[in-house]
Amino acid sequence: MIRHYTILLPFNNTQPTATVLDAARQMVGSQGYVEGAFCHQVLPIIAGEGITLPGDYLAEFEEEGRQQAEAARLKYLELLEAKDIPLGDLDASGLRAGWTEMVGFGPEGIGEYARLFDLVILGRSVEDSAVDWKTTAEAVMFDSGRPLLIVGDEIPATIGRKILLAWNGSTETARTLTGAMSILTDIDEVLVVTVEGAVVSGPAGEDVCRHLNASGISSTARTIDRGTSSIGQVFLETADQFSADLIIKGAFTHSRLRQLIFGGATTELINTSSVPILLSH
Repeated sequence: MIRHYTILLPFNNTQPTATVLDAARQMVGSQGYVEGAFCHQVLPIIAGEGITLPGDYLAEFEEEGRQQAEAARLKYLELLEAKDIPLGDLDASGLRAGWTEMVGFGPEGIGEYARLFDLVILGRSVEDSAVDWKTTAEAVMFDSGRPLLIVGDEIPATIGRKILLAWNGSTETARTLTGAMSILTDIDEVLVVTVEGAVVSGPAGEDVCRHLNASGISSTARTIDRGTSSIGQVFLETADQFSADLIIKGAFTHSRLRQLIFGGATTELINTSSVPILLSH
C-alpha cells in the first residue's frame, strides 16, 4: 500500500480537478487525511498620496473572490463524493477529507501551510495560461520542506511502483529520495538514471543502487549520453521506455534565477512531463 497520512491539495485561485483528487485517492490508500485549500487573493493596495480605489470596486472584487471560493468548495465536495472520500476531521481515523480557505496569503502562505502535511499534490494547468500554478509549485518546493507531486491531465493506474530516479549526485536529489522513501511503501523497481555531464560532486548512481538494493528495493543504474537532447528530454524519453509511473527529482540544483533565465531540467520536467513527478528542494 502507498501510505500517506496527510495530503494537501492547494487550489490557488483555481478550481479543483478530478485528476488531483484521483491522485490523492490513490496515494492516501485507506488511511489518511486529504485537505483541499482554496487560496484567493485580496486586491493589492498601493499606498501613496492621492491613490485611492473606489469602494464599490473593492467590494466587487471581494464578492468575486467569495463566489470563486464557494464554487471551488462545491466542486471539491462533488469530487469527494465521486471518489468515495467522506468528510472528516484531521484527528479522526480512516479515509477522510477536509476543506479550508485561505484569503490573501499568496503562494508563500501556501508553502508555509504545507509544512504541516506529508505530501502536496498540485495539478499542472497547461491549457489555461491565466492559472499561475508554477508560482504555487515553487512556493511549495522552496518554502514547505515537503515533497511536491505534480500531475498532468491524466495519471497512471499506479503511482510509485516503477520509479525513474533522475540522479545527479546532488543534495536536493538525495533529500527528495529520502522523502519519497518515507511515503512510498510498495515499490517494484527503481531505475537510477544519470546523464553524462549533468552531475555535481557526489555519489554515483551505482552507489545509490547498492544502498537501495540493500534496503530490499530492486534497482538498476544507467548512465546516458544525451547527445543533442536536453537533460530533461533524456529523463522523459527514458521514463517512457521504462514505463515509469513516477519520476523523482531534486528541484533546482542550480539557482532558481539561472533556471528562469536559461531553463533547466527541473523546469522542463515541470512543464512537460506526462508522468507524475515528485520534487523537493
